Amino acid sequence: MCYNIVGNHSRDSDAAMKGAIDPVEAFFGQLRGSGLLSPQQLQEIGQWIVQQRLSLAALLAAIERRGWLTSFQLREIAQGRGRSLRIGPYVLLDLLGEGGMGRVYRAQHTRMGRLCAIKVIRRDKLKHPAMAERFRREIEAAARMHHPNVIRVFNADQTDDLIYYEMELVDGLDLTKLVRQQGPLPIPQACEYIRLAALGLQHAYEQGLVHRDLKPSNILVSHDGRQVKLVDLGLARILDEPPEAEKGKRLTREGYVLGTPDFLAPEQARNPTLVDIRADIYSLGGTLYYILTGRVPYEASTPTEKLLRHCTEPPPPLLPYRPDAPPQLEQIIHWCMAKQPEQRPQTPLQVVLALEPLCRAGGPHPAIPWPAAPPQEPRSSQLFQLPEDLQHDAVLRRNRQQLWGRWIVTTLILALAVLMGVALLRKMLPLWQTPLALAPYAESFTNTLGLRMVRLPADTFVMGSPDIEPGRRDDEGPAVRVRFSQPWWIAATEVTTEQFQQIMGYNPSRSGKLAAQHARRPVESVRWDEAMEFCRRLTEREKNEPWIRPGWGYRLPTEAEWEYAARAGSTSPFTFGNILQFGRQAIFQPVEDDPLQTGGDPARPPAFPEPVGQTQPNRFGLHDLHGNVAEWCLDWYAPRDPARGGEWTDPTGPADGERRVVRGGSFRLPAARCRSAARDSWRPTERRDDLGFRIVFAPLRQAP
Repeated sequence: MCYNIVGNHSRDSDAAMKGAIDPVEAFFGQLRGSGLLSPQQLQEIGQWIVQQRLSLAALLAAIERRGWLTSFQLREIAQGRGRSLRIGPYVLLDLLGEGGMGRVYRAQHTRMGRLCAIKVIRRDKLKHPAMAERFRREIEAAARMHHPNVIRVFNADQTDDLIYYEMELVDGLDLTKLVRQQGPLPIPQACEYIRLAALGLQHAYEQGLVHRDLKPSNILVSHDGRQVKLVDLGLARILDEPPEAEKGKRLTREGYVLGTPDFLAPEQARNPTLVDIRADIYSLGGTLYYILTGRVPYEASTPTEKLLRHCTEPPPPLLPYRPDAPPQLEQIIHWCMAKQPEQRPQTPLQVVLALEPLCRAGGPHPAIPWPAAPPQEPRSSQLFQLPEDLQHDAVLRRNRQQLWGRWIVTTLILALAVLMGVALLRKMLPLWQTPLALAPYAESFTNTLGLRMVRLPADTFVMGSPDIEPGRRDDEGPAVRVRFSQPWWIAATEVTTEQFQQIMGYNPSRSGKLAAQHARRPVESVRWDEAMEFCRRLTEREKNEPWIRPGWGYRLPTEAEWEYAARAGSTSPFTFGNILQFGRQAIFQPVEDDPLQTGGDPARPPAFPEPVGQTQPNRFGLHDLHGNVAEWCLDWYAPRDPARGGEWTDPTGPADGERRVVRGGSFRLPAARCRSAARDSWRPTERRDDLGFRIVFAPLRQAP
């Protein structure tokens, strides 16, 4: 008896007489109905069955050994689901993963022969129109991504009751599986993976997207370690979509949280529809912690308890589990996982720049022993309910009591330490180390352009640099004490191209026009007189605002005002200390073997100034006074007179000259030229693509 490929088949008369169902015959029928094999292949399989009297297991092994079908396809066919292996022009080869929205398969385009990944929405989700709409929005969001660290989307379609899209296929593992197989990763490797993922996240941010479900299983790494891809924008929210539109489609009910509790930012636990990119940065910090330790950031028996720990407890320590880690790596994780979004990196690019020096540190690291407990498995995305009486929950009450006790003890200790430290500093610090007891600088206002103006008090400081300061030039001395007779306000950031255009009606910037987010980058290629005219027009525009007072308005800072703001109470070369960190603290030109800098790659210098407000602020809350773009000052430039000593009060510089003072250095200059005391000068008519300005609100003075 033989098997043909069109009729009914029986294996032997004994089975037929017994009325038993032959598993080989049943499988062959399913195989024929799947349409995955050619008639010639089916004919050959029929001959095997008759001639070799193969068992079902032997038959499956023979088909897989020939490479005609995969083990996944064979299992699906045996379960009667062979027809579902064809979706449009694609044949499904293997199941790669499953999430809250659907499944991801390895597939092949039948006409083009291209291997790819296919994401298919779950059938039960299609019963909810909002879920189908959300999946379509996911496709649109993913299609906007064109970056080497983001999975690309090639095609999207719908067939019958299925919605699907084709994605780039990465031959590798996600970080969860990688840690499960290898254990905690070496430090340079872990930092490099997260750095590349942050680059992909920066691209998503520039496209106006928030991931909202960033976790180790949503970061893929190729087997050779050269590709790192961000995947699954299934929870992505388009930032330029009005909140009202999201409310109309909201899929999370009150009291429910959407996301992965092991890596969820505190603000996302409270309201998942009102998060921004900083929630993803929190999750990225938790992911870095996981791949370094094999542990989720907060252990707990329930999702609710994990959420409480995310909201109330400090970021977990790294060094007890990774004593080989440099302290700054733990600081980066804690920075990313700060409870308040404004205390975290404000963009993924800041994470990229902070991690860059650690990606090459020390070369290969030895294998890391596992912690005492096995690595924890992060929970997948889920919709879980918060108890209605959460405020009365025993866990929350216990946490509050512990936190209240810790807060009281910590506050008392810190207060005592501050009092003792200030007293000691006032006795010990000489002229060059003026006290850091800063007045309350929180008094500020935001003007009509959105510029935050920070109040600086009447105070004294030492202007200039000591003879022994590295990188010092002769025109920075002699050092003199300067006194300000009254408070004044200075902008926390440099004036942006968007703000300049609002007032002046044009944009003179050159390099910034070529970069993404150019509206948020500092305006450059601005002449001195244009900066002054900007101040005059802004003063006129705000003449009826509540902060305006007689004789006050906007202008450029004097050189003394600029240096006082840059130092923020410090006496070191930079407001942050003796060394300037590229990326996190300032944007400048990295130089080989520069003792004043750390981080950055001399082979990859910055090509543009960065968007304002992304670097670490100084003690006054001011950004980018070191680097990014150099800044015009009000004063004429002249070398300081060595014979002029004593204390200067509200100095305004020389009465005339040919060049105006420029301060702060820029992205085109090395760290030495970005020091607090470094001076430069340019003719007022100069236009340079690394020269901009910031403004002060102070008593108006006639420019000399």
